[in-house]
Amino acid sequence: MALTAQFEVPATSETGIDFTNTEPSTVAYTFSASGTWTIPNFGECTAEGFPSLNTYTQAWIKENWPDFEKQMKYPGQTPYSLVAQNKTTGAVTQVGKKATIVLKPGETLSFKLNNATWDYPKSTGTIKVDASGTSVVPKVMQFDGNGDFVDIPPESLPTGNLITVSFWAKGANELPKNTSVIYAELSGYVLNIHLPWSDGVIYFDCGSGNGVYDRIAKGAEAIDYKNQWVHWAFTKNASTGEMIIYLNGQRWHSGTGCTKPVAKPAKVRIGSQTTNPYYYHGSLAEVAFWNKVLTQREIQVGMFKRLTGKEPNLVSYWPLNEFRVDGATPKVIDRVNQLQGVITGVVLAEDPSFPID
Repeated sequence: MALTAQFEVPATSETGIDFTNTEPSTVAYTFSASGTWTIPNFGECTAEGFPSLNTYTQAWIKENWPDFEKQMKYPGQTPYSLVAQNKTTGAVTQVGKKATIVLKPGETLSFKLNNATWDYPKSTGTIKVDASGTSVVPKVMQFDGNGDFVDIPPESLPTGNLITVSFWAKGANELPKNTSVIYAELSGYVLNIHLPWSDGVIYFDCGSGNGVYDRIAKGAEAIDYKNQWVHWAFTKNASTGEMIIYLNGQRWHSGTGCTKPVAKPAKVRIGSQTTNPYYYHGSLAEVAFWNKVLTQREIQVGMFKRLTGKEPNLVSYWPLNEFRVDGATPKVIDRVNQLQGVITGVVLAEDPSFPID
């Protein structure tokens, strides 16, 4: 859906002109600026600000007013350029001639010219801004419960005493049935998460030794695993023996005496076991593996944000919101070390209900 708008930013306005995303979905707006305005004593410039002043004026300002950039309303932006500040997040974006800014529903940008505070009342002219937006619908990966999975490299999984696995899941209406949503094996379970099993129980198996693994499990309500997006985080500290399951940022279940460390697996799979056809049925996104035990606070703060791939202790991160085709093979990419996962049967689908843009 294309959206258009037009407005003017007066040079005299220190508070700015507001632009709000009134759409019910996230929109990527491209703002294009035109026209000129006049700065007292320095003459005419465009929305690009200082670089658009004549070269003589630029040289004079630099020589006679060396700290002029620090005197601007936004010292970190180009002097006299058009900027936009998100009134929700506080983030300031330099617009200049053209910029694309993503706005969530209800978010407002305040457009203003980056002038010295005392010069706003004496400045003249306006900058015209044309806005063109396209609704942004999040994409996720859908598993149909019949042969769909993603194989990722063994080094995607942290080893040793500390691990956290986190992801968003939206199970299909056909659940509960026998499923494994994350699985790693080395002559037996290294990591296995049933979400759920056919009995409606969430099983978290982690760590192995002589074919024996640690397990905690709890029966779940249907709303916990199907027909809506739910955030899950599974942690283990083999040093203390504690395993914890978090549901939507809340501590949901835990167990003690679980001291088996995580061995390096031979295979790791998203969406099924490698040894049995326990295919997940539903949508998945934002799969992340950490070599630390995330705290409840860390889980709550991070669950509604896209990761950058540079977070401390993040071993691998699979957003599952895009795939690349290498020859005839569709693949997903890890955002930490650019590892590649191979897709079998899984499709990419738009889902406006996914809570992260």
